[in-house]
Amino acid sequence: MTAPAFGPYAFEPTADEARIAASRAALRRALAGGLTARHLAPLAAFLLAMAFTAILAWTDLVSRRHGEIALLLEAAAFMIHRFATRRRFVRARRESIAAIATIRGSLVAVVDETGLALEGADASPRWNFADGVEVEDAGGMIYLWPRSGPPAFLPTRIFPSEDTVRAFVAFAKSRSRL
Repeated sequence: MTAPAFGPYAFEPTADEARIAASRAALRRALAGGLTARHLAPLAAFLLAMAFTAILAWTDLVSRRHGEIALLLEAAAFMIHRFATRRRFVRARRESIAAIATIRGSLVAVVDETGLALEGADASPRWNFADGVEVEDAGGMIYLWPRSGPPAFLPTRIFPSEDTVRAFVAFAKSRSRL
């Protein structure tokens, strides 16, 4: 399969497509440290600390008053952590929306052997397949996730058929170092 079989495809991303791409990019960016380490481990630590404190207070190894104070401090610490996590998600979403907003207007997707270029945007961005982390077909969009920076996104509606979409995704995956 050769790249010239794909495109060029002229399209204009809709506001919904840009919003969806920005949301997905923000979520991936916010979860970059790992779901288990950044989200589930603090929850497990909070639950274990609460259980340990409750057992200590229930068995009278610490006074009930000190146990209640410890439980309040643990809950406050967990809520502060959740607030910081929420701020990280909001910041990632804002930055992703700003990055995706540069890819607006009438565009032409040009695919060659080494990558994808979107011509017509203010910056005319280019994504090399070899620099990609993942190629994903999800929710009517094809995403090319680079190691850093905003993803390339192509609506599947621009391709003539579902077979062409599958062939493009397979081609992009074969060219990237996954």
